Amino acid sequence: MLKNGRSIFFALLLLLFTSCIVVKEKRVPDEEFSTEFTLLEKPSIPMGNESIRSERGDMIAFLPEGWLLVDTENKSPVNVFAVSVNQSYTLSIVFSKWTNKLDVISILKKDGLLGIATKIFEMKQLKSLNNLRLLGNFEPVKNATQKFYIFKYENLQNGLIGKSAVFVTGLNEVYEFSLLQLDVKEKQEISDADFDKIFSSVLSTIKF
Repeated sequence: MLKNGRSIFFALLLLLFTSCIVVKEKRVPDEEFSTEFTLLEKPSIPMGNESIRSERGDMIAFLPEGWLLVDTENKSPVNVFAVSVNQSYTLSIVFSKWTNKLDVISILKKDGLLGIATKIFEMKQLKSLNNLRLLGNFEPVKNATQKFYIFKYENLQNGLIGKSAVFVTGLNEVYEFSLLQLDVKEKQEISDADFDKIFSSVLSTIKF
């Protein structure tokens, strides 16, 4: 567990503002209005044994091989519960919980999971003082019966890219998984294809 989480998290804030049993429970059904969800493929990069679990035990995910968990020393935003970085400190994985900021059941009934994803991006945009630009559209994907909406965005202040997946668990908890470029000097360039491979590989390990 890293102890230099403070410097890592200052970089993250620029973009964020901007037993293995998963608990399940009967949930309020969400309407997707006949949306076709693209099926996720298996991880295309080596994945490690290090896992991320929510406090309530209703979701679990695995990190890429060699990635490091960051000890943020209680300096993270209150909704962030896990942060990891690659060994070159150029990319970060962040898991956040948004349930307390949303009327989850109402949004699901009216606009489905897309409504949840849209609201989360709007809140991120507001906190960034309108410095986030959505790249493309919200995309529906699924892993078996588990559904996500993903979206990609750019921080207009520094040109850094982020990509997020939003999902709702059986306990009606709303989570966001994000892959973020870090604002560090002499940052290693990564291709769009490799960035998306990392994102999709982690996403395909999420279970809830």
